[in-house]
Amino acid sequence: MAGSITGMGAPPLRQEPAVPALSGWGRSTVLWLAVSASMLALLAVAAWVVVSDADQPLPPFLATVGPRLPAPTPAPRDGLRMAGSGSNLPITRALSSSFSLAESQHAVVHASIGSGGGIQALLDGVIDIALVSRPLREGEREQGLVAIPYARVPVVVAVHSSVPDARITRAGLVEIFDGTRRTWSDGSRIVVLQRERGDSSHTAVDRVVPAFAEANEQAYLATRWRVLYRDDAMREALADTSGAIGLFGEGAIPSSLPIKALAIDDVVPSPETVRSGAYPFYKDFAFVTRGPPAGQAAAFIAFVLSPAGRSIMAANGALPLSGPTPAAQEEP
Repeated sequence: MAGSITGMGAPPLRQEPAVPALSGWGRSTVLWLAVSASMLALLAVAAWVVVSDADQPLPPFLATVGPRLPAPTPAPRDGLRMAGSGSNLPITRALSSSFSLAESQHAVVHASIGSGGGIQALLDGVIDIALVSRPLREGEREQGLVAIPYARVPVVVAVHSSVPDARITRAGLVEIFDGTRRTWSDGSRIVVLQRERGDSSHTAVDRVVPAFAEANEQAYLATRWRVLYRDDAMREALADTSGAIGLFGEGAIPSSLPIKALAIDDVVPSPETVRSGAYPFYKDFAFVTRGPPAGQAAAFIAFVLSPAGRSIMAANGALPLSGPTPAAQEEP
């Protein structure tokens, strides 16, 4: 019977796989298992210690490796932030460098963004004082802005030092900008440098000589002259271009630059001739704040209008204005 069952092809009995002997695992495998078990045990003990007593320090192997770094020192807050018209920058920087703020604070006078850009930055809360070289517009006053005029500067017709001429007439200025006159008295070429529409220096001359405004407009339409959009660009172009002419409205021309001012109708531009009314081309600088100036803004403006500030303005070619000294107020 047994033989017949075997002959019928019954399936063989299933054999369980043999468990390998520990000796066959290899020394490295056994060592790895031992290390892993030890680490798990240490972590379990550490977790129990932390949970059971939160007041106890972490075990050394869970603490931060390396020396503990000191907490970073907070960056000092800018004490006073100002920006706006490029014409104002030289005088404002001279004033701010002599004005003392509290320890770890300082005054920042940013690069030119124009009167309109300064007013927008003020409304956005990015700066504390806007620097402007034009009157506030009705819409700006309606937003609670307050302007404090502090300096009046002559707007000069400036030329490169290579220009042989020392004076010009109003009519001659118009002829140069409308393209009628193209050479200086020695026959050298005139290079006209123009500012953009609405520039405060051009507006100051337009106000007195309407024909100059018309000549400028025609030059814009004909793209006749090179147009510069910042006061520092005008200053650099005048210094770098032989035969150049353009309007300069920053106060005193730095003596280090090859630039000179022309007399207009035999009147030399200066704070004294502006004061007397003999020289009619000028513009006013003003500080603008949101509401009456407060805190450090009020303190800075009070310094500018003080005898010390007025002395600095005069040294930089400006006629100090007798604006009302703002009373210091607490910052909100």
